[in-house]
Amino acid sequence: MKRQDISNLEVCKAYQQYKKEQKEFPYEILAHKFSCDEKVAYSACERAAAFPSNLIEYGVSLRTGWLTEKGEQLIKNSI
Repeated sequence: MKRQDISNLEVCKAYQQYKKEQKEFPYEILAHKFSCDEKVAYSACERAAAFPSNLIEYGVSLRTGWLTEKGEQLIKNSI
């Protein structure tokens, strides 16, 4: 499993799930869903937060970030 195998849409869905449940961090959700190492999942989160994606914003930690309008729009357009 590589970082590229986890889409930005899946990352956004993980952040959405984290916001609702707050049981597991987004990268943990992704690691379980894709049966991959947490480092790979965390790297996918970093990619979604970085320019030009800008799908995730965060304060102190990427683990507890939130979706930007662009991230919310990505989920909305996928439905």
